[in-house]
Amino acid sequence: MDSLGKSVHSNPMTSYTRQLAKGFSLVEMLILLGIFSFFIGLIAINLSQAQQTASLSAAMNTLTSDLRAQQLKAMVGDTSGDSQVDNYGIFLSTHSYTLFRGTYSAGNAQNIVIDLPENTQIVATTFPGAQAIFLKGSGENSAQATNTITLQDANDLTQKTITINRYGVVE
Repeated sequence: MDSLGKSVHSNPMTSYTRQLAKGFSLVEMLILLGIFSFFIGLIAINLSQAQQTASLSAAMNTLTSDLRAQQLKAMVGDTSGDSQVDNYGIFLSTHSYTLFRGTYSAGNAQNIVIDLPENTQIVATTFPGAQAIFLKGSGENSAQATNTITLQDANDLTQKTITINRYGVVE
């Protein structure tokens, strides 16, 4: 006993409680770190999938815009500085497509080659010779049929299809 009449011996339970109140144990910290790592992993996976979907959608939107622009040039008789009105078209290959005027020729300096985003590719087309050609004056599809272009994300194999009907309407 001390001078005030209290017991000098401390209670073992009180001592243990004081140790717990000082902070987290190593086991608790490891569990918390594991939970945070799990959630960060889920977020990273979801963000990468969203990026892939956005990349495929952006490629599809760009190709659709280019198809419509080529069709418009054919309809209004854009001469591109030349004296002759001509057809306009797009030549499709796996990782790129080429905008052209008249008849497609790989070596033509007036061609504009557009590369698709990484991991995006053209996997199928029903256009004859892989060429979407719009007729001068009308802008109609030269194939006189409904044709499609299918884009695919090489990572998750997601596909999107562009349809061009015989009148040249791009959907």
